[in-house]
Amino acid sequence: MRLFVASSFGPDFTRNLKAIADYARDNAGRDTVKWVDPAQFHLTYAFLGEADGAALAAAKKGLDAGLEGVVSFKAVSGGLGVFPSARHPSVLWVGLGEGAAELRELARRLAEGLKGAGLVFEDRFEPHVTIGRVKRPLPENFFRRAADYAASRKAAAEIVSVELMESRLTTEGPVYRQVYSKRLL
Repeated sequence: MRLFVASSFGPDFTRNLKAIADYARDNAGRDTVKWVDPAQFHLTYAFLGEADGAALAAAKKGLDAGLEGVVSFKAVSGGLGVFPSARHPSVLWVGLGEGAAELRELARRLAEGLKGAGLVFEDRFEPHVTIGRVKRPLPENFFRRAADYAASRKAAAEIVSVELMESRLTTEGPVYRQVYSKRLL
């Protein structure tokens, strides 16, 4: 199974992200972006890749160790961004501004716990929520308009748990299933 570590959001924050994605969709042009289903919005801390039963058990142990003593906190949506660059975008995302330092610390602690449990993965974290994957060039004024809109739609989410998720790739896109959850204090 393919595993990743993430946090999901409550309905109000998800609705806000959906509104930003809808505005971006309306301004992106037809068939330029493969949009993420709002039910799949999440914040990824680590992608662990293919894992067997032993790796699954290690991931659970690593989550428990990394999250020991961590308390819930608030994160606020920020601006619109892309990976790897505005000249060659492949991923369209909404960043998290307020709470970003806490999210980075949480990701650092998770990485420490997961590595301590013997897992190897790419340890690179930027607090963001992917809303789409760019397939074709976007209109020239897209980023300015969509970024202005995203900046005007700030919303807060309480980060209350971290989940170990399975990702199954299908022809319709990925399907996620929670396999373990650890609640924050």
